[in-house]
Amino acid sequence: MHGVDSSLNKSAFNKKAMRATCRSAGFTLVEAMVVVAIIGIVMASSVPNITRYFENGRGRAAAKSIADALNVARAQAIRTGSNHVVFFSVISAGIPAGDVGGTALTDVSGNPVPIFVLNDGAPGSANQNCLIDAVEERITFPAQNGVGWGANVPPAAIPAPDDDAVIVIPADGSSFRAPDGTPNMTWVQFRPDGVPVGIDAACNAGRLGSGGGTIYLQTANRDFAITLSPLGGVRVHLWDAVTGGWTI
Repeated sequence: MHGVDSSLNKSAFNKKAMRATCRSAGFTLVEAMVVVAIIGIVMASSVPNITRYFENGRGRAAAKSIADALNVARAQAIRTGSNHVVFFSVISAGIPAGDVGGTALTDVSGNPVPIFVLNDGAPGSANQNCLIDAVEERITFPAQNGVGWGANVPPAAIPAPDDDAVIVIPADGSSFRAPDGTPNMTWVQFRPDGVPVGIDAACNAGRLGSGGGTIYLQTANRDFAITLSPLGGVRVHLWDAVTGGWTI
């Protein structure tokens, strides 16, 4: 009888252990489902923030590229004693702008670029014509996905604080002007003394003070303004949707 009792006790113990295991396994499954649900909720709420984070990063990178192009062109003009022209592939009527003759802005591999710095040669030299000639040095800057020319609404009606060229932001995003005041030019020239001046399609350069202007960039949720002062200083502004104004 003692042996039978022992077997019965073992059997009862095993059954209890199995039930405990089942309960434990069932609880673990529920826990896993809860954890998965929580992770899903967290991910769903964080995706917009992650998307906006990368969007802001691309916008800042594009704004920095324009500021860098202007600063590099000015420094190189002073260093080399040659005129340097910065071209922007601002899109008008669906067509990206090129040099003064319409030549597309591309890198050495033939890929389109939004920003092009050209060493146009010493003033009065044969190749000093504001055209992209094969022998001339150039520096290009790549495009950033999701970044375009122009501005959102707002701040379309509020130009950058140091942009005196316009009263509303141009649709194509450029407030640079030609020497005769023609608006929406897509280039600016730096003289060997580092001073920016406006130029027209015939490469006629304006006087001191004619080269100031602003390039406006937009992403889905952010706006940037890169302003070149008439004497060559560069400032980058960010639109603050909370205050309804540009950062200074």
